[in-house]
Amino acid sequence: MKRPKIRIPRRRALAGLGASMGALALGDLVLSPPAHADDVDPDEQPLLVVFEFRGGFDTLLSLDPRDHTDPKFDGSGGVETGYHTLTNAGAGATLFQGTDLSQGSPTGLITPPGSNIDFGLAMTPIATAKDENGKGLFEDFCVIRGINMATLSHGVGSQYFNTGKFPRALSASGSSLGTWWARENPTAFKIPNLAIATSSYNEGLDPRATGLYIGDYTLLQKIFYPIDDSQQPHGDLAHALTKFQHQTHCLDHQFDAGGRVSLHRAAYDSSRTLLSPEIAAQFDFTTNPTVESVKAIYDHFGIVGAGREGLLKGPLGRAAIAAQAITQSVSQTVTVRLTELLDTHFDSWKDLQPTLQASCWDAVAKFITYAKSQKDSKGKSYWDRMTVVCVSEFSRTPRLNTRGGRDHWLYSSALVAGNGIRGNQVIGQSSDEDYSGLPIDMKTGAIIEQGPLMRPPDVWATVLHAAGLSYENVSNQSPVLIEPMLDS
Repeated sequence: MKRPKIRIPRRRALAGLGASMGALALGDLVLSPPAHADDVDPDEQPLLVVFEFRGGFDTLLSLDPRDHTDPKFDGSGGVETGYHTLTNAGAGATLFQGTDLSQGSPTGLITPPGSNIDFGLAMTPIATAKDENGKGLFEDFCVIRGINMATLSHGVGSQYFNTGKFPRALSASGSSLGTWWARENPTAFKIPNLAIATSSYNEGLDPRATGLYIGDYTLLQKIFYPIDDSQQPHGDLAHALTKFQHQTHCLDHQFDAGGRVSLHRAAYDSSRTLLSPEIAAQFDFTTNPTVESVKAIYDHFGIVGAGREGLLKGPLGRAAIAAQAITQSVSQTVTVRLTELLDTHFDSWKDLQPTLQASCWDAVAKFITYAKSQKDSKGKSYWDRMTVVCVSEFSRTPRLNTRGGRDHWLYSSALVAGNGIRGNQVIGQSSDEDYSGLPIDMKTGAIIEQGPLMRPPDVWATVLHAAGLSYENVSNQSPVLIEPMLDS
């Protein structure tokens, strides 16, 4: 079904500048704190969640698998599935019980009824998941294969997908997608941009749109509660201090030539916003929560029993925090690093890659089904205006190395779903000979002999366009819209 695009009007920057200049002409004046965007309804804004698989995921196990029964993928050529090693011993054997390569899934592929997408065995939790109406989640998925990452460096690849711009040496270039997404109305949400165990970059945008970093649930209480409430100002004193903080004289305007004063005040306002009992209660992620919305999250994500603390610190807990931030209308964008442990160069590959990926894909599936089941103030599902992106900084080599693991590979895959994205399809392809990306016609998606390879800026531009947002932030990367991705 075609989904409506959510469009946001641009801020009236010139009008705001004119108002501030008019105020400056008055001489000394007192400015109140920047007001929240009361005219902007949070439940009308497009939402974004990015899930990062850090370390370089093995796409032969997930987004770009091969048929294990085809002899050309047995290692004699350029691609080696290695699936048979996963059922021999260790954690991999546990994961693949019931899908033994010689019985239930001899090909090593998971293709649910009605799916146009072949998934790898590590994606079983999400490939077979259904929403509350019995609809397979795969119907919303657009899998992109053969993305040219142009790097084998973890840091460079991670920053490239984070910002949509190739880094300057080892330094990120531009702003994170979440920062760009939240820049239009950063005061419409208490925490417009949340970064869970990952980096957020801001280059020249409103500082309030920068991602608030948290490592895991243990940092939430440290952020939302005063260190010593008895030392905090209250009542008239708090009001007086806030007024003083925003008292502006001509000298302040002179000092603000470089934007330092404005930056300080924006940061101050954002920090004060966080000291809110209402927000703190919604993120009371303790081992025994008392808040009903947190209890519902725990139940849905399976964060139960004596192992709750471990689950909260892993992919499930990180995805659960993202779900709470979005469905309580606290955040507009969340970027979540689900794991940092996928750099499997040694024979631990056969245990770590399938089990870690499966746990991460399970967390994504639970996030999506929860977002679909929750309604906003208008009675609409949060999913109706949400975009979800699952990425890694690159993939892993198509052949096992001499140590029984896989090394870094220049090409990768991604999963995109949600607002304005056409689902149940694969766009792009990697070669059966050497697993390199193949050029495609960006208008039709057809594989062609010569032409461009898809890149992160192309993906970001298409995702932004699909949500009705500008993609001028990556304009200097000459992005090309991947038109078959668009539900239009």
